Amino acid sequence: MQLRDIQYALMVAKELSFSKAAQKLSVSQPALSQCIKKLELELHAPLFFRENHTLKLTAAGELFVKEGGEILKRSQQLTQEISIIAGKREDNLRIGISPFYGNHYLPRMIPAFRRQHPQVKLDIVESYSANLEELIVNDELDFCMLPLPLHHREIEHLPIYQEQILLAIPPQHRLHAHLTPAMSNGLPFMDLRLARNEPFVFLKPEQKFTSMGLRLCEEAGFEPQIVFETMNWDTVNALVATGMGVGFVPEILIGTTVTGEPPTYCRILAENTTRSYVVAYKKGRGLAAAAHQFIRIAQSSFHSKDRPAG
Repeated sequence: MQLRDIQYALMVAKELSFSKAAQKLSVSQPALSQCIKKLELELHAPLFFRENHTLKLTAAGELFVKEGGEILKRSQQLTQEISIIAGKREDNLRIGISPFYGNHYLPRMIPAFRRQHPQVKLDIVESYSANLEELIVNDELDFCMLPLPLHHREIEHLPIYQEQILLAIPPQHRLHAHLTPAMSNGLPFMDLRLARNEPFVFLKPEQKFTSMGLRLCEEAGFEPQIVFETMNWDTVNALVATGMGVGFVPEILIGTTVTGEPPTYCRILAENTTRSYVVAYKKGRGLAAAAHQFIRIAQSSFHSKDRPAG
């Protein structure tokens, strides 16, 4: 039995389809079927069976998947540890982040990290949170940076910072008259109940923040009148600036460029207006020293003094 045999069997178990598994593994279906058949002969037990044209795991197959996954994980960990000891591994970090946060925060992180670790190659994958979690679980990323909550139990996390959520109001809007004056160069406050009759620009339902935005409105006693949904907070910010409606945005957008006059940003008079932004990685997977250094730089970048006032 070879590690490749285990990888092939685990992919068939994941896809429950030889054709889909073969496509993911970039091998022919006959070659994959032959590999599984040979493995079953060696184990003296079938791993899969068909029921109503559906591929399913046998009891032996379920045990093989469980233990085989542990074998692959230990093999990968052992390889990494031996390579580090031998000093022959070329440092490489595979990092995931959403396009929005990549645009706003990677320029703060990467130059600082490169100055300290010029030999480390960074492979940045920009995607949305749900996909990043899948990549972590499938060992295709070392770690990723994303907001809570996480949906996979196989993932652990370390805190980076608490992200402040603000209400953005179009320039020259009537709500300006209801803003609570800011203190010591901070941001003004707004009672969200005063925006109950305003049109809202929202993120799409599949975005993690949407449930938080709906919860804030519900706690203020109303259901938001959503006139437009988007996948990107930059778009929310830009549309609010045009007067299309009000919207929730993260604090990082203060001071960013929009066409015309920017929105007015205010803190929300409510509880739980922040959300945790974290580094997520697979349970049991050790992080290299370079990864820990990148995380420290990320934490420093998110809390840096050149962040917007407020």
